[in-house]
This record gives sequence, structure tokens and C-alpha cells, in this order.
Amino acid sequence: MWFASFSKAHCRNCYACIRVCPVNAIEVKNEQAQIIKSRCIVCGECSRVCPQKNRIIKSEISIVKSYLQNKEKVVVSIAPSFSSIFGKESKKIPCALRKLGFSYIEETIVSIDPIIEKYKLFANKSEDKNYITSFCPAMNNIIQKHYPSIIQNLIPVISPFIYHSRLLKEKYGKYVKVVFIGPCLAKKTEAYGENSVDAVLTFGELQKLFREYNINLEDVNEEPFDETYEDKLLVSIVGETSKFIKNEITKKDIIAVDGIEDCIKILEAIQDNRFKNTLFEMNLCKHGCLGGSGMPNDGMTYYERKCNLVNYAESVKKNKKYNSNKQSNNEINNKIDNKVSLNKNFDNLYFPLKQPNENEIKEILYSMGKYKKSDELNCGGCGYTTCRDKAVAVYNGIAEINMCLPFMRQRAENLANVIFDSTPNLIGTIDDDLNIIQFNPAAESFFKVQRGESKGLPIGMFLDEDKFENVKKNNKNIIREKITLDNKYTLIQNIIRLEENNVLIWIADDITKDENIERKLQTMKVDSINMAQEVINKQMMVAQEIASLLGETTAETKVTLTKLKKLILEKEGNE
Repeated sequence: MWFASFSKAHCRNCYACIRVCPVNAIEVKNEQAQIIKSRCIVCGECSRVCPQKNRIIKSEISIVKSYLQNKEKVVVSIAPSFSSIFGKESKKIPCALRKLGFSYIEETIVSIDPIIEKYKLFANKSEDKNYITSFCPAMNNIIQKHYPSIIQNLIPVISPFIYHSRLLKEKYGKYVKVVFIGPCLAKKTEAYGENSVDAVLTFGELQKLFREYNINLEDVNEEPFDETYEDKLLVSIVGETSKFIKNEITKKDIIAVDGIEDCIKILEAIQDNRFKNTLFEMNLCKHGCLGGSGMPNDGMTYYERKCNLVNYAESVKKNKKYNSNKQSNNEINNKIDNKVSLNKNFDNLYFPLKQPNENEIKEILYSMGKYKKSDELNCGGCGYTTCRDKAVAVYNGIAEINMCLPFMRQRAENLANVIFDSTPNLIGTIDDDLNIIQFNPAAESFFKVQRGESKGLPIGMFLDEDKFENVKKNNKNIIREKITLDNKYTLIQNIIRLEENNVLIWIADDITKDENIERKLQTMKVDSINMAQEVINKQMMVAQEIASLLGETTAETKVTLTKLKKLILEKEGNE
């Protein structure tokens, strides 16, 4: 499949892709942006603005490399805008491509005449109906997926590169591999499922191939294409195709339109029947193919690219070496010989968003903390133009409530304020000059200052300033330090440096009561020990007295018993 998925590791919830997508084809689930393929028109805007360089389209470089490594016969169809990128080195491109291993190199422009002839037929229709050229695949996508009522206005003709690829299969054999190289990501989608195109590369991918195979254009010779056609080399410039369509008998007005915003406005105008009897040459990319979504990000301006293209076209016309292989329109038409059809059916691919009713929108807005009209900031931070647009997206499951940055900020601030105001911990923020930015209510109560009166006061009025100075200077935080204030209060304090914010955070626990309780407990323990010792001593004295008395009575008893025994024995002896 031609679609690539945005990397979860790289998606950073910036919503840049949503902001630029003209058709709401990006969904966010679990804070991860993904493309809605059924709505995507492949304009490439999301890839262009993504700060993490996520790609919308899979690269087909590996496919092309496998063809070349397997020594297959591979034919290149290269779009005429190539010279806008390569400038003075453009005449070396055929040789460079052959060095890569391509068998034949042709310019896509050789297939343009039959398509322009078809366009002329529609330009000369006498009815009031409007028509739109169909060579821009992104333009075709937006009409098929988002403006189905004007699909009938698309001229039912295939694009030049599809037509050329079919011709190449006829010319070189159906088993030959055809690779199109051009300025457009949407060409990849147009080629998908088309048997005549085996791979599509952008000019940026071609440059990558040159680097990988160490092909330096400065060291390459100039060579002609196997087939070219210099008469229409400028069709990549907006409005040039219109010049070839229009003639003295053209019955319709012809208007060239480029850029997403202008194209959408024209489509809506056509849909509202505000135009009649007009043929539109439409390019979704600004400046047409010279500003294509697959152009390399080389910093070159449109005007530099246009200048390169014009200079190349003029030099080719003057050089017979590059004209020697060109074919005339008649030869191209003879080659077609009714084997290749130009016709194309454009399917209705409309995928509308569900529209919530007013109550449903209000419920979603309430969930985002927007209870009245003034709460709807329409800041665009979530990527949607208005809060109501965002609500519609939430209703359709392609956006999440927490994408509303003002709402999440307010929620975080409210939570932080609740914690700051209600915590029993003493908290203070101190600036780099060691002046108090803010004390929380618990700290203000502890230091007996009125609400807000501590702001701007030096921290030294309340605490040891040297400790804050040391943390600031040495960038070494103080954690769980036990201190005593006024020989009366005991605190456990933390002083933490937030270097990026140039702020010191002071957090302390007042453990004075705990310390007092601990001292009382300690006193009670000592008193208990002393009392126990006294009891023991008294018991020992009693024991000793009892022992003494027992000793005396025992001795007396012994004497008495001894005397009694002696008397008994004497009596028994006499008897």
C-alpha cells in the first residue's frame, strides 16, 4: 500500500498536520495522528509541515533498486519539470539514469498531444457546462472525495504519465518495468493499481539514488533522451497547457488556477453554478508541478525553478543533438493505433463527516469547558479553524477533547492552583534576585503576612538567604534539610533550582508540633523509666525485709524443732 503511517515515536501532538490539511483527513486517537485514507487527497501538506518529518507516502526506492539489481529491462518516463530541479545539469540526466542501470529514458511529454486534443474537444463544446482538466491527480482526488456533485465536470481522460506508461509497455514489451519520475506524491496513488506503472519516484528520491550510487552530475556526460518532444516542454508552468488548448475557435473561456485555497474556492463556485461555459486548467499545488509535493526541499524558489525550465527548453530547441530522437504528433498517434485508450471513469469516493445537531455540538463544547460564546476562542491550536469545527471532529471520532490547548492549560492551571492553595506544605517561588515571587497561603499564614504582601520582598526577611544563594550559584539543590527558626519553629525544607525558568522553589514542612510531641514523648519515656526504677528499688527493699524476717523465723523454728526432737528422743531412750 502506498500510504505510510505516522510514527508513534515521532508524533508530538503539535497538530501542525491538522492545521494544514484542507479536507480534515487527519484523525487523532490516543494522541497519535493518523491519515484517514478515504478522505486524503495526497496533497502532501502534512508531510511538508511535520516537524518530525513524518511521511505520508512510502518510498519505492527499494522496488526500483531490486529491478536494477536483477538486471531487468527498466524504462523511465520522466516528467518535464525535472529541468527545474537540475538546472544546468539537466542534459546529463539521461546519462546519469543509464549509469544507474535504466535501459531506456523517455520524457513523459511525448504523450501530451493526444490528451490536449481531447481537452480541445471539450473546450469547443457549445453547451454552458464547465469542465476541469484531469492531469493533476490530487485535483482529481479532491473532486472525487469531497465534491462529488462536480465529478461530471472532470474531463474523462487519463493523465499524460499513465498514457505514456501504457505506450511504453506497447513499445518495449509488456514485461518491461516502467518507472515514472516526477514532482508529485499523488502520482504514486494514481499509479497504484495501474498495471502499466511499476514504480513511481519523486525527484527527491531520484537525488537520493544518485547519492547512494555515487553519481555526481558534474562528472557525467550530456546525452539525449531516447525520446523527447521539445515543443511542449513548458507545460509544467501554470497556464501553458491552456495556451495549447485555446485557439481562435475555442468556445469556452479558459482559466488557469493553482494552489489549494484558490482551487477549493473555484470548486465551490462551480458547485454553486457561479460559472458557465468555462474550462479550468487546475493544479492543486501552488505554481503547479514546479511547486509539486514531491519536489526536494532544497530551498529553491519557484522563480528559480521556472528560469531553469525555460532555459533548458530554449537550449534544447537550439541543439539538434537533442532533437534527433523526437517524434512528431503523427508518429505518436500512429503508435497508439487504437491499442491504448485515453478514456477514464472517475468514481464517486465521497466520504462525508457526520453532522451533529446543535445540542450535540453544545454537549461537546461543554466537555471542553466552553459554556458560552466568549469561551470559543477559535485559536486554531487544535488544528481546526473554529471550536465548532473541532466539536464536529470529536463527534466523528477523529479528534479528542484534550486537543484543546486553552482548555487543557486552564485545567492544568486550575489543578495546580488547587494544589498550591490547599496544600499544607509551605511553598514559595523566588526569582534570581532572591526576591519572593509568590508564597502560597500556608506559607503566608506561617510567616504571618497578608495575602499577596510577600510579593517582591527579599527572601532573607524570612529565611537564611545564604542557602538560596548557594543553590543558585552551585546549582546543587537542598533536599530535606532540618532547620530551626527563632528557636521556636522546626522545618524540613527543600530548595530546588529551576534553571530554565530562572526560579528557585522553596518547599517546607512545619514539623514544630511533631517535634514538641516527640519531646513530650521522650520526657514521658524518661519519667516512666525513672518510675519503673523506683518501683524496682522498693520491691528489692521489701524483698530484702521479707528475706530478713523469714531468716529470723526460720532460725527460731529450727531451734524449737531441734529442742522438741531432743526431748522426744530422750523420752524414748528412758522407756
